Amino acid sequence: MWWLAIPVIVYSLGLLALWFILVRHSKGTSAGDEGLAEGRTAAGTPVDEGLSEVSAVADTPFDAALPKVSVVVAARNEEKHLPALLESLVLQDYPAELLEVIIVNDNSTDRTPIVVSGFISGRRDQPGPLIRLIYNPFSGKKKAVRHGIEKAAGMIILTTDADCNAGPEWVRSHAEWYLSGFSGRSEADSRLQAEGSSSGEKQRRATCRGGDPDMVMASVFQVPIRGFWSLFDVYEFSALQALTEATALAGHPVMCNAANMSFRRDVYLRYAGELRPDLPSGDDMFLLEAVMRGGGAVRHDGRMAAAVETAGAVTAAAMLRQRARWASKALHLRGAPTLILAAATAACNAAVTAAAVTACISVEYMPLAAAIYAVKAVPDYLLIAGEVIKRGNRIKAVPFLVSEIIYPFWFMVVALMSLIPGSGGFRGR
Repeated sequence: MWWLAIPVIVYSLGLLALWFILVRHSKGTSAGDEGLAEGRTAAGTPVDEGLSEVSAVADTPFDAALPKVSVVVAARNEEKHLPALLESLVLQDYPAELLEVIIVNDNSTDRTPIVVSGFISGRRDQPGPLIRLIYNPFSGKKKAVRHGIEKAAGMIILTTDADCNAGPEWVRSHAEWYLSGFSGRSEADSRLQAEGSSSGEKQRRATCRGGDPDMVMASVFQVPIRGFWSLFDVYEFSALQALTEATALAGHPVMCNAANMSFRRDVYLRYAGELRPDLPSGDDMFLLEAVMRGGGAVRHDGRMAAAVETAGAVTAAAMLRQRARWASKALHLRGAPTLILAAATAACNAAVTAAAVTACISVEYMPLAAAIYAVKAVPDYLLIAGEVIKRGNRIKAVPFLVSEIIYPFWFMVVALMSLIPGSGGFRGR
């Protein structure tokens, strides 16, 4: 049975290589954040302390080149979550005339449109971005998002979910990646050079310059609610986020999350026909693959300012339905890096599951199962810990170990559910 260790070792070595990429990149990102903080402190403005605090950044000629951004949010029965999201969006450190927020009511049966309309009315005489409420004339989140993008006025589309919260520099962090692709960039840079700028401002421009990307991904942090399954959700989701960033930095992105991604509107419309409108979800991954096939550039912004927060799941049943829906997309993806990672992950977890079952049948295989679990746990811990530490938290040892023990079985159940129509894998949101 020793051969069961082969896929686990190969998979773990691959994860360790991706972890080294994250570590090497994090040093450069930290230096950039320190330079940015230095520049802002010198200008007499407060430094951003996280997602929940608002910072006032002085306008500079750099802002003259910022593109118009449309934040598009599809919402179905989200009356409880939308007020917090809308409040975070009106507090964005971004020129109000260059920002619009489009909430697409996706056939809600609760008070979602009333809540949005009330929020808009309450801010009618206050400064801030334009907020628009439109209605999805079709059915499903994917069509709701497309309808919102078609109605958008921005050159850059930024998407998130109704149950997310964004920090005050979220829009700016995404928008600055696209600066070099719009007219006025060279003029703004020339003025900055002539007038002089702080080391922090120079660092910000150097860090954000992404080489005319077609698409930018950023982090999504889950906030644990209560109980073991919430922590399990956070740990698994953190691993997915780490892989998203690492593979993007390696030049072969394998996944993305529509809860925090931006792209050029013209790029989306160019590939709209390739986003599998026959499927209820997955437009984020299909867009990623289409951009990569077309030779486009995809970037990842790992800075805290670009991240959004969302609540983790509470029950195992809710997690299973969500993960099965995500996994069902893999049946229709064609990107080589994505398929290779999916195959390696499946082989690894199948091997660990087989070793665990064999050890339960015969104790003589217990050392092999323990060794296989240990090999897999090392890169898992490194990747998950890196994401958790970003939020100023740390991994709890017992829940993590329990998660590692049950995860291979969890993976196999999710894989099977994704193949069964009606179990969650083929549903919409």
